[in-house]
Amino acid sequence: MPVCRPSYVQQPIAVLPPAGVTPAETIRFIVFFGVEEGQVALRYEQEKTRNQDYIAIARDALVEIVLQGEQLYLSKDMDAVTTKDALAAFYGGLEYDGYDEKLDRYRIARFTARYNRGGKYDTTHGFNINVDFLQGICPDNGPKWIALTIDPDIKNPPPKLTHK
Repeated sequence: MPVCRPSYVQQPIAVLPPAGVTPAETIRFIVFFGVEEGQVALRYEQEKTRNQDYIAIARDALVEIVLQGEQLYLSKDMDAVTTKDALAAFYGGLEYDGYDEKLDRYRIARFTARYNRGGKYDTTHGFNINVDFLQGICPDNGPKWIALTIDPDIKNPPPKLTHK
């Protein structure tokens, strides 16, 4: 699970959703950062899956990124979700939810994803979740933040299912 400081050009997600998309479902992708059993842990997975650290787009969908943990918030300085390539034809309509008034940050980002009809199975679209990591609150200066980028993938279309 790569985590890095932003060091490459990031493409913003389009303001408007891709043309002609009617989301058939909501895909919830959960990002957890915290302490588990005395160790720092970063986990992310698509809800209702086991150990799937990517977002699988199998039909037109609304993708919801949910941050969990006391120190992780969507970045105020960068778009919450950006892509590594110009993919405006597939993803757009970025919006925010879960506002924390005290910290002036959000915990949820949503965007529309158009299914890549006719695409090869397991087509990877790299994207970035841009977050601010809360370091503490100083009484005089307010919160202190470190900017981080978390880099999971979108599989659009996802890997072909094999039945055992």
